[in-house]
Amino acid sequence: MTIAAAFDTHRFIQNLIKSGFTVQQAETLAYEQVDLLNSNLATTQDLDALRLATSQDLETHRLSTSQDLETHRLSLEAKLEEHRTANSHDLETLRLSLEAKLEEHRSANSHDLETHRLAQDAKIDALRLSLEAKLDEQRIAAAKEIETLRLAHDAKIDAMHISLESKIEELRHSHDAKLQSAKYDIIKWIYPAFVAQGGLIIAILKLFE
Repeated sequence: MTIAAAFDTHRFIQNLIKSGFTVQQAETLAYEQVDLLNSNLATTQDLDALRLATSQDLETHRLSTSQDLETHRLSLEAKLEEHRTANSHDLETLRLSLEAKLEEHRSANSHDLETHRLAQDAKIDALRLSLEAKLDEQRIAAAKEIETLRLAHDAKIDAMHISLESKIEELRHSHDAKLQSAKYDIIKWIYPAFVAQGGLIIAILKLFE
């Protein structure tokens, strides 16, 4: 074979013998190597042929698949367009129906809200009047309590004023009594002094006679 002719069997055998193999071992290994190379050559040729056939099949399948995909794409686009048109009509119908229902619901809610607002206003007015009445009652009660406290305070002040005037009067009487007593004591002390002084003056005058 060509691969066997390219392979230097003699040099391969000599190298094996130099490495320690026997002649028989070296020749056996050389022949096995030649067979292996020939087998690899056949396998490579088969693989090339298979690769070429596979490439051709793949190209044919790719072209067929591309045509099928294009046909399927066009079919899907047509179906989508039909579905879009049908959905658009259904959506428009649904939108109009929803708008009508919302308008009805809005009208009903507006009436209910107005009724509820009037009821709440009435409750608020009633509560406000009730609070104002309670505040008036509390204001009147507070005014009465303040008046009672004021009268009690005035009474206490009048009583304190009378008590102070009474104490002042007692102190004035006590002071007048003490003053009178002091005057009497002074007179009792001065009179003997005047008498003694007069006697002294008389005695001095007699000395000069």
